[in-house]
Amino acid sequence: MARMIERLLNLQRGDLARGALLFVYLFLVMGSYIVARVSRDALFLAQFKAVQLPFADLAIAALVGFVVSGYLVLGRRLGLRNLLAGSLLFFASNTLIFWYLSHYYRFPWLYPAIYVWVGIFGVLAPAQVWTLSNYVLTTREAKRVFGLIGSGSIAGAILGGKFANLMAPRYGTESLLLAMTVALFICAGLVVLIWRQKLTDGAPEEDDSATREERIATLRTSLRLLWASPYLRSIATLILIASVVTSVAGWQFKALSKMFIPGKNELAAFFGDFYFYAGLAGLLVQILVTSRLLRRFGLGTALFVVPVAMLLGTAGVLVWGMFTLWAAIGLRSGINVFQYSIDKPTVELLYLPVASDIKNQVKSFIDTVIWRFGDGMAAVGVLAFATTLGWSAVRISWVNTIFIAAWFVAAFVARRQYVATLRDSIHQHRLDSERASAPILDRSTLDIFADNLRPTDPKELLYSLSLFEVGKQRAAHPAIRELLGHPDAAVRQKALSILAGAGDRTVLPQVQKLLQDSSLEVRTEALLYLCHHSHMDPLECIQQLGDFADFSIRSAMVAFLARPGDTQNLEAARVMLDAMVNEKNGEGQRTRLEAARLIAALPDEFDSQLRRLLGDEDVEVTRQAIRAVGQLNKRRLVLKLLDRLGDPLLTADVAETLGKFGDSIVGTLRDHLADSSVSLEIRREIPSVLAQIGSISAENALMENLLGPDAMLRFRILSALNKLRQGHPELTLDTQMVETVLAAEIMGHYRSYQILGTFGGTLESEDPVARALRESMSQEVERIFRLLSLLYPQYDFHSAHVGLASDSHVVHANALEFLDNVLKPQLRAVLVPLLDADINVEDRVKLANRLVGAKVETREDAVAALVASDDPWLKSCGAYAIGTLGLKSLEYFLDECLAHSDPLLRETARWAKLRLASSSQAAGA
Repeated sequence: MARMIERLLNLQRGDLARGALLFVYLFLVMGSYIVARVSRDALFLAQFKAVQLPFADLAIAALVGFVVSGYLVLGRRLGLRNLLAGSLLFFASNTLIFWYLSHYYRFPWLYPAIYVWVGIFGVLAPAQVWTLSNYVLTTREAKRVFGLIGSGSIAGAILGGKFANLMAPRYGTESLLLAMTVALFICAGLVVLIWRQKLTDGAPEEDDSATREERIATLRTSLRLLWASPYLRSIATLILIASVVTSVAGWQFKALSKMFIPGKNELAAFFGDFYFYAGLAGLLVQILVTSRLLRRFGLGTALFVVPVAMLLGTAGVLVWGMFTLWAAIGLRSGINVFQYSIDKPTVELLYLPVASDIKNQVKSFIDTVIWRFGDGMAAVGVLAFATTLGWSAVRISWVNTIFIAAWFVAAFVARRQYVATLRDSIHQHRLDSERASAPILDRSTLDIFADNLRPTDPKELLYSLSLFEVGKQRAAHPAIRELLGHPDAAVRQKALSILAGAGDRTVLPQVQKLLQDSSLEVRTEALLYLCHHSHMDPLECIQQLGDFADFSIRSAMVAFLARPGDTQNLEAARVMLDAMVNEKNGEGQRTRLEAARLIAALPDEFDSQLRRLLGDEDVEVTRQAIRAVGQLNKRRLVLKLLDRLGDPLLTADVAETLGKFGDSIVGTLRDHLADSSVSLEIRREIPSVLAQIGSISAENALMENLLGPDAMLRFRILSALNKLRQGHPELTLDTQMVETVLAAEIMGHYRSYQILGTFGGTLESEDPVARALRESMSQEVERIFRLLSLLYPQYDFHSAHVGLASDSHVVHANALEFLDNVLKPQLRAVLVPLLDADINVEDRVKLANRLVGAKVETREDAVAALVASDDPWLKSCGAYAIGTLGLKSLEYFLDECLAHSDPLLRETARWAKLRLASSSQAAGA
């Protein structure tokens, strides 16, 4: 039965048990409050005039600060459980005393005292229920169960109103206080039960130590925290203005009701009847509207419901207030029907992104002091206009209209701050999932590396120097120059090589001295440096100094012969360079590497040699040749570079070099990207090059290929578009195309759940196909979020994606709430269920069956859907499943896979055919 009710109320397993007692607690508190309000209003208006009500409201506003301050002091000493239960017992004893005095003595001061006491009770008692709810429920539980708990408030108002309507005429208005006493005693027992239930669920006992004392704030601390946070200020402003508006409207309702119904018991019966029927209407709104409104339109729209209702009610009073009581009923209905059914749960949701320690300190302050301060402001306004200026209850509606307009503004600001706070709460958990790292090290990073150039251990120094080489700096760090005098020869050689690559000519005198270094490697590096960066004659230097490595002598001669001037002899330089490029034995690799480095510094006359070096079998030689192409800006070698783009050892160097050509090669890149005959390994690397170019034509080339069948290529294109938009926000995208791709990705993700449902129906399944499918689905989700980032660059969807993957329930909940508030309703309705961890695979499969249409009933259907996919990765999963499950009926798909361009798919299909063949032989034997 419990599970059936949970499903009916859209709750998770166990939520009903956690929420039922809180529902009853709030039900009795609100029922008692409504009964007390009916009693106090009728008793007060029987003895005093309506224009004197603001004095009582001012007294409440003045006293509530002192009461709350004492309440917090008691909280430090008693603990939350004892504080709640003790205050309920205190309230119950008060009502018993008030009943006795009003029934037997009827002192003149008693009725104002009851009025003020009920106002303070209305501040503390309902807020205590929500405080306890925030303590015993997690964020996700709270969002699910708050609706159930809030309906207790409405149901209590219904019962309290009807109870007052029936009891007041029969037993007198004073008897209502006696019934309230019984309800409050029951509430004290419920607090103890709820607390024990929390401990049974494994929560720790409340700490009564000094650390807990620090968490409970004084009024001054609460005010300081409130003022320091723009978000908390927006909540406080919203509640303050709402309090002013509803208090003024409440006074108008009472004044107009007194004008039409003068009798005490008749007025009490009318108030009870009104609260009963308004409560019924509120309960219907809670059941039929609230959850749908929040789910479809989000918190932002819900915040405007009560202001709109109040605006309509105020307009009704201005037009018909003097002629009919229905105008007053319509005005008050805007509060009683919508405030507890929609507005109260919505405002409670505003506190969800706030850190728990701050929330505990500030929430009680806002819900009590700020709210009653608004009541006080309303009372001052009513006194000023009604008593001093003599305005009627109807005419005061003009003043309230101004505050209603301010309410709209406050709701808008609170909604905007809510989204900003959600964004900030998940932003700190953001993980950078960008595929490529920045090619150039920033200055602060270089300074950190430079600090590592101080140790004397040569291994540490060489490692730190290698980081500078990775950075490809155009200007060397001063710390490297100091290493030219280091005692270790390997360090001196490495430092000189980096300085030569950076073109640093400031160390020329020091390098000339290194020609006489004791190390052959250092002397060789010095000779190469001087040949590249000075006008020395290498033959004269060699004759004077003697021993140098052979390749360095040849390199120096080529540089000397190719240098423009009287000694230039390009033909002789070309012959010597040919010999270096073709060198294979001995120091062949070092010679070819030096040839590749040398070409970058020579005149642009050595194309054939550079082409051969681009195809060299040694990776380091090829890498240096690729860099030379970029340094010489040799666009005619772009096709040769593209052939090496798919080599994972050279991809980064080729991509960086291609990016230097800019817009001039975008056409070539576009053609390769769209050409299915080009290997996927090359096509998948082209998007990063286009992102590096960052022009409008590069963006267009990426957009043209966004609907390609290969999932990995789509991911790379999306990553490139994201990176391009970050660096060039002025560029505009084809939003219609992005929306089309997003819809396709979401539907594809739902299709994946249909398939997953046939492989155990769980994301934790260890079935190999299910594991592969999970990996594919993870990539689908990332593609969805990258598309969202393109559509809505003003929102941080990257952080939301990371937050959803977090193990923290709070971070996950905040990320979901962020999406709830920034996505359009139609998109939110289909996307959020895919991401909510509280929705299981079975429910997602059911939703997929409704959205996608065609169902996937069996594993064979699922495998057929996989191999029929355009995605090579999913095809590979399907081919693997055919072999693993022995699905002979789908063997014909394997023949198609064998002809595919994707190498992984071909190998998987070949393995599956062998697996099927061996299974057939085993069955025949």
